[in-house]
Amino acid sequence: MYVFSEGAAASALAPWHIRKLSSKGIKLGGGADTLALCSKTVAWDLETPITAHHLTHCCKPCADAYLIEEKKE
Repeated sequence: MYVFSEGAAASALAPWHIRKLSSKGIKLGGGADTLALCSKTVAWDLETPITAHHLTHCCKPCADAYLIEEKKE
């Protein structure tokens, strides 16, 4: 399962990232325990569902990697 995430220095204009959840699940309050698909460190997760629309506000490398992974599953 994948989730949108933000880095510790997130701002309203910063793109979201996508990370694959570990067995520990979603981390809404912080403590994200896997890297984003683009290999950046993220801090917490968002409850926003991953949709084509939301991928437009996402880090392009994360979006590209997610679309590749989605086709595999």
